[in-house]
Amino acid sequence: MKPQTFTALPPLAVKTCFVLLLLAIPLLMALQQTLSEQQRLQQKINVDMRQLQAHRQAAEKIRTSQKAFARNQSGSVKTTPDLLAFQLLGKARRDDVALISLEVDNSQHRVRIEVVTDSVNTLLDFTARLQQLAGKVELESHSNDKLFDAPWKVRGTLSMEFNYEG
Repeated sequence: MKPQTFTALPPLAVKTCFVLLLLAIPLLMALQQTLSEQQRLQQKINVDMRQLQAHRQAAEKIRTSQKAFARNQSGSVKTTPDLLAFQLLGKARRDDVALISLEVDNSQHRVRIEVVTDSVNTLLDFTARLQQLAGKVELESHSNDKLFDAPWKVRGTLSMEFNYEG
């Protein structure tokens, strides 16, 4: 009988395992790199989400304070009929109109306004802006005036009636 030699692994199996191991190393390295990239991106997303949440909270605080401010502003118009005429004038006035005098009669909701402007067109524009805000505005008189310096040429007197719903 012939003696048998026993080998644990045939040479072909050893070579095949070695080749598979060599192929698996780059694959495992690529997998490790992909996982680390995924972790880095997840951390960046988490940081961005925290910043977004902080910005949203800040925006909500700003919106809340703006709403409160708007309520206070609209409330002040409703609670101060004495200042309504001045608020209307403030909204209609521009740099090309100078106020000379105001006579306010809150009991009758009337204001008599004296202004100077650089032209009749500017005076009429101011009258139109007041009329859009207050309702009834009349141009009582206007004239060329030489009492004032260069840009102020036209003097006008207006009568305004305003409504107060308190």
